[in-house]
Amino acid sequence: MKYAIVVSIFKTEFGPIVFKGNLADNIKLASNLGYDAVEFAVKNPESVDIEALKKILEQYNIPALTFGTGQVFFDQGLSFSDKDKNKRENAVKSVKRIIDLAANFNASIIIGLIRGKVHSIDGNPENAIKKAEEKVSICLKECMDYSEKYGTRFFIEPINRYETNIFNTLSSVSSFFNRFKDIFDLNRIGILADTFHMNIEEPVIEKSIQNHIKMIKHVHFADSNRWAPGYGHTDFERIFKVLKDNNYSGYISFEILPLPDPVAAARDALSYIKNLERKII
Repeated sequence: MKYAIVVSIFKTEFGPIVFKGNLADNIKLASNLGYDAVEFAVKNPESVDIEALKKILEQYNIPALTFGTGQVFFDQGLSFSDKDKNKRENAVKSVKRIIDLAANFNASIIIGLIRGKVHSIDGNPENAIKKAEEKVSICLKECMDYSEKYGTRFFIEPINRYETNIFNTLSSVSSFFNRFKDIFDLNRIGILADTFHMNIEEPVIEKSIQNHIKMIKHVHFADSNRWAPGYGHTDFERIFKVLKDNNYSGYISFEILPLPDPVAAARDALSYIKNLERKII
């Protein structure tokens, strides 16, 4: 199994990112700790010095795996499901800029909170959510069509009900793919399974993984309290085993709180899971 950790390219108040601040130092630290790749959180892709970033990654022999889009929603308030068409269009424009940046590193795109949330359900939540999903599908298709020249892959992340009311479970994302299968290139889209959100939404995490394993292309590990694995109550042995038994070949990445401090969080996350991997093998 290969492991990655999330690094923010710029300072952000977004919580579950271990490394924020000095980019070169954080990439060096991730490499020295033994990580195989890094995920980047970014909101202003045009401000990124691409050549400088490439040199840093090459220097420490660590690739960029994905680029997240959550800060576009978190810091700019833009989403694919907003009632305001202009805001939806601006969300797509922002994601396209991230796609252009990610293409320089052959990296994938994570679709998390950028999908937004439904604020007014008008007494008919099912209908409101369906309409929101239609908006998301249009925006996502535009992004996928735009990125076809790069071959960019997209990972849709189910997120818990306290943060959004669209796509809370693996099955809801799978149903979304099936509903719009005629407009999506299913070879370039998949599910990002995050154990923190699954701990809230899935009745049995490993069973949900088993049921949707063919569509799971990326995995985030975080414990029940969003600390590093081993600091909470999540049974990672059972989760790791179902991934291994089903020949999951993607990365496991840590999107966790920087607690008790960033270095300890990154070190302990990798150490805990690698020890677990040795035990299971």
